[in-house]
Amino acid sequence: MSNTPLRPRQTVRKQRAADAAIEVIAADGLRGLTHRAVDVRADLPSGSTSSCFRTRLALLKAVLDRMVELDSEMLDRIPVSGWSLAGRAGRAAIVDMLTGVLEYALGPARSRTIARLELYLDATRHRELEAELIAANRGFVERVAAGMRAANVADPERAARLLTAQLDGLLYDALARPFLDGGDRDTLRRGIEVIVHGYTVPGLRGKRTS
Repeated sequence: MSNTPLRPRQTVRKQRAADAAIEVIAADGLRGLTHRAVDVRADLPSGSTSSCFRTRLALLKAVLDRMVELDSEMLDRIPVSGWSLAGRAGRAAIVDMLTGVLEYALGPARSRTIARLELYLDATRHRELEAELIAANRGFVERVAAGMRAANVADPERAARLLTAQLDGLLYDALARPFLDGGDRDTLRRGIEVIVHGYTVPGLRGKRTS
């Protein structure tokens, strides 16, 4: 018999609602996000989502909290040591790792990626979730900064912010312009190779690469 404690029913219901809300946002945009739509998507009794999250803002915060939880599980699988721009093998390893991250974001986490972009765009008009969005983004940037530091990249925090923006650009291209094959593995890998090569330019690293 498992010794894992059972989760309270309310907690399980909140998670189901948050997961379903992510899917609703990805499929129908923020305009389609209603408590009723989440109930239907989660196959919950009518009124369940509103009983868990009384307001739309509470529901959106729950979506972000769930995204952070799921992203943290993914980030835990990304090594923060061993990054190296010195030599082809080291650069190839970074390219492989980042390609895998983007494939995950466009594959198993595709709905989450779309929902995240929707939320960031909406935040340019409505600031209610600004603090939560900053916190949600911080984990990935800090993880990348640790890798940049290991690779001896100058100003790793700034470099991590730039790399995050570059990866988001590839994701946006793959989602918004699928007719250009932006989500194809070879296309993603070539894009990342160009990005990684840019960090070997003298002045961006503390030491010269081989």
